[in-house]
Amino acid sequence: MLIEQVKLVSNNILARGIYAMELSAPGIAQSIQPGQFVNVLINATWSPLLRRPMSVASRQGDRIGLIYKVFGSGTATMAGWLPGQQVDLLGPLGNGWSAVDGSYPVLVGGGVGIAPILFLHDALDQAGREHHLIMGARDGEEHFLTHAPERHITLTTDNGTAGLEGTVVDGLKQVLNQVGSEPVTIFGCGPAPMLTALKNFANAHDLPCQLALEEMMGCGFGICQGCSVELKTKFGKDQPSYRERFQLVCLDGPVFWAHQLV
Repeated sequence: MLIEQVKLVSNNILARGIYAMELSAPGIAQSIQPGQFVNVLINATWSPLLRRPMSVASRQGDRIGLIYKVFGSGTATMAGWLPGQQVDLLGPLGNGWSAVDGSYPVLVGGGVGIAPILFLHDALDQAGREHHLIMGARDGEEHFLTHAPERHITLTTDNGTAGLEGTVVDGLKQVLNQVGSEPVTIFGCGPAPMLTALKNFANAHDLPCQLALEEMMGCGFGICQGCSVELKTKFGKDQPSYRERFQLVCLDGPVFWAHQLV
């Protein structure tokens, strides 16, 4: 982990309210792995005070890519940044995805949760490993990929304006039918309701599933204890065990196995 002053290369709109940012960050790019994230300092005056955690969506040489959606004042400020601007990054942070041999990877992303999924998608492509990518959104204006099942890319929308009508779980069911009896591992990232649905589906069908959680983070490296998540352990609620029953998304995650999560 390091603090690096990096240079903004580009900052373009991808879809409605969604932006792609490319940064020249040779130090972080050297060691960043799919699933990890960086913490972005919005303003050198520390207003707003807290950094914004951003999953890394790509790495090309000494450059990394971020995908973000404008939600509040911090991301609204980021959307106005121009090429050439210096940006203060803290990273790489988190644990990243775990490699799973002998199974077919199915990657599932929702909203800006597609960022760490795209990084994994690129890594699998570069390794020549066949896989399927599913991306969900509320409507077609939030998509920036093309629905192409023949190329193993499936889009879903709640209102049916792009790809399949329904949720990513509906898309997952269709993909699993195509895969047949081949062992599958699911990799997912997105908003909490989507992750809950993926977790429930994977557990109900006894499918290995890794989920990258999205939580509010004060520090990003385990000091503030603000992003705790409860895991299933041998300890009951009357026997809390710190660091076994409760772990931190920023330090122990953001990737967890679905069967471990309460």
